Amino acid sequence: MKAILSALIFLCVQTAYAQTKVISAKNVAKEGVDNIKLANEYNNAEPALLTEVMKKTSLIIASAFPENPNPGISVFTQIYVNESGSLDYLIFDIQTGEGYNKDSLDEHTKYAFVTGFDGWKVSKPGKKFSVVAIRTVGKQPVVREVRRGDSSVVDLKTALVFKDTLKIKRLYLNQLELKTLPDVIYRFPNLEELYAGDNELQTLNINMERLPRLKQLHLQKNQLSNNGFELSSNKTLTLLNLKENKFKDIPGAVSKSKKLTTLWLGGNELTALSNRSFRKLKQVHDLNFYKSDISILPKGIKKMKNLEVLDLYYNKLETLPNSITKLKRLTHLAVSYNQIKALPERIDKLSKIHTLYAHHNRLSKLPPSITRMQNLKILDLGFNWFTNFPAELTAFVKLEELDLSSNNFPDFPEQLLEIKQLEKLYLRGNPFVKEDAEKKYSRQLGQLKSKNIEVFY
Repeated sequence: MKAILSALIFLCVQTAYAQTKVISAKNVAKEGVDNIKLANEYNNAEPALLTEVMKKTSLIIASAFPENPNPGISVFTQIYVNESGSLDYLIFDIQTGEGYNKDSLDEHTKYAFVTGFDGWKVSKPGKKFSVVAIRTVGKQPVVREVRRGDSSVVDLKTALVFKDTLKIKRLYLNQLELKTLPDVIYRFPNLEELYAGDNELQTLNINMERLPRLKQLHLQKNQLSNNGFELSSNKTLTLLNLKENKFKDIPGAVSKSKKLTTLWLGGNELTALSNRSFRKLKQVHDLNFYKSDISILPKGIKKMKNLEVLDLYYNKLETLPNSITKLKRLTHLAVSYNQIKALPERIDKLSKIHTLYAHHNRLSKLPPSITRMQNLKILDLGFNWFTNFPAELTAFVKLEELDLSSNNFPDFPEQLLEIKQLEKLYLRGNPFVKEDAEKKYSRQLGQLKSKNIEVFY
């Protein structure tokens, strides 16, 4: 591991860093950055933006480190995004055990973030906001440190003896092999974020009245089930992360959180979903059902009137219910890695969607009504069964990215030249893309490039 990191650091030193302000937590003061002031200046992220930033951050971290390093590596990030969607600051801290050169690890992580976020922007940020997240790679518990002036506690021992409990807003009890959540959490009445993921919790009952300001609850990678999870009624919790547990259905306790906007249940085997599952969830904006063994999406999902982000990646869906078109506020729809043969005929009712991921399915045509989805900016139809170019694609006027990779187009689709607006076009993996493609289709490719369309083939 050390040899790999040393080689990577050597490459990093040879490459000039871009202007992205990526700073290790230990260098914040040296860089003249006031972390507390930043936290006050930037708003909390909206659900869709939070998801977008956290997914990007997770991808960068996953690509930067081995899949299961031992000891494990935890990366704590504080990300500040401006009104245009670009990052102003990314402050990170690495927590790990012995066996790593901390300075080398910091440099490697910094380089990964600088290059990973280079040119990347959040879609439709609206106003500047911040995201705080922790991502752990590997299973072994890590050594934790408390930074002076921070508003976080990162281990159980410190939580038990910490004196100024009123100032603590974040409590990290992840990866501690906990079988029960200790009552020490109630020592911090101003707690806003509680991280207890990657433990061995089988049952949990939290009295939210004793945590009157708790906004985020992260319980991923435990052993919680529908019969063992309870929350008391509250109006503060906005994000609930229950990924990779043992839930079969949306737990009834979820409906106790009246202000909940973000619900993540990916990685559970949600085989007991029914129309009743979606009752009292009208306030949820972001729903994650990633890799949840869902073969039929119940019609009752239409009850989630305020849903903006729906993630159905890696399931067993062959169709989408027509009732999904009742989700009029939806902006992000991800149905990739399923077995879907057709999109809903009235998909145009989802007029606010600007991001649609439907790659790795069995689509061979598009519903005519899709031409009325004029807010589409990103459309990914890669790895489907298209043989004939869907003419509907020429109707979009705001499209920025179109992915048609690995379909079955025998020749270059001439209708692509009629597309009015596009920035990136992906055509890799189609039968017509051969070694002589650049020469054979030089006219078509030249015409696309003359419109400043970046073509990947």
